Amino acid sequence: MSGIEIERVTYEGWEECIRITNGQIELVATTDIGPRIVDFRQTDGENVFFLDESATGTTGDDGWELYGGHRLWHSPESDPRTYQPDNEPIAAEVTERGCRLVQPVEAETGIRKAIEIEMAEDEPAVELTHELTNEGAWSVELAPWAISVCKPGGTAVVPFPDGDPDELLPDRSLVFWPSTDIGDERLSYVDDHVLVEQADGPELKIGANGREGWTAYVNDGQAFIKTFEHDSGKTYPDRGASIEVFMLDFMLELETLGPLVELDPGETASHTERWHLVDGVTQPEEGADAAALTPE
Repeated sequence: MSGIEIERVTYEGWEECIRITNGQIELVATTDIGPRIVDFRQTDGENVFFLDESATGTTGDDGWELYGGHRLWHSPESDPRTYQPDNEPIAAEVTERGCRLVQPVEAETGIRKAIEIEMAEDEPAVELTHELTNEGAWSVELAPWAISVCKPGGTAVVPFPDGDPDELLPDRSLVFWPSTDIGDERLSYVDDHVLVEQADGPELKIGANGREGWTAYVNDGQAFIKTFEHDSGKTYPDRGASIEVFMLDFMLELETLGPLVELDPGETASHTERWHLVDGVTQPEEGADAAALTPE
């Protein structure tokens, strides 16, 4: 018999939410908006996500709201395509180990977003499958884009190991958005990874090809680790990025992406992340071993 408990709850002003726990971790998804996961924590811990207090418990208006938590977008980023509001109630189906959240079709894009959540029974881990379905009349090129809005004060870890010294062609990429200063003191290029310290300063965003298939955010002694499958044989958006980190003064977004696909009407593109919470992790710094964060 499953040790997973699933219940309908209210959360921070949202009336219709689903709480999932296995006794080690718990997750809350609201169905008043979304699909949106608004809380992820150890059962005796604090939420790893940032929530916008001015929007928490609301359903926004006609425009897009940050809200916080974890959301699904489609890449490449474009306004207004990417910034479609997710302020309407969504459909939710409770499953044996979690739930499935399905958004109404976006009127301007013809895309339907869905997130399926399956919690592990005996470890602090949960799997999220992000789906984009083309309900429109013509094909569209896109990539699933899973975005976790994390609380301030931590450090993002982006693996960037050495390549094969016998190869003659480049095998890694690190990309910078126009607002980012590559000499920003909050960026550190150390050992086999790039560190992004969440701290006050100008807007910052970087991306990497993420061939190791994981990234993490370490905050107050706990690592929030996201693993995913990177396919080196496929093309990723944003000059090959499957991991992206975006930072403002009050939060840090830890993002992973699937490869670009030409999605015909009726077809679905999916991207799966597996989340882990690990305690007793020191704040990464020069000399830290990124492999120590990698889940077994």
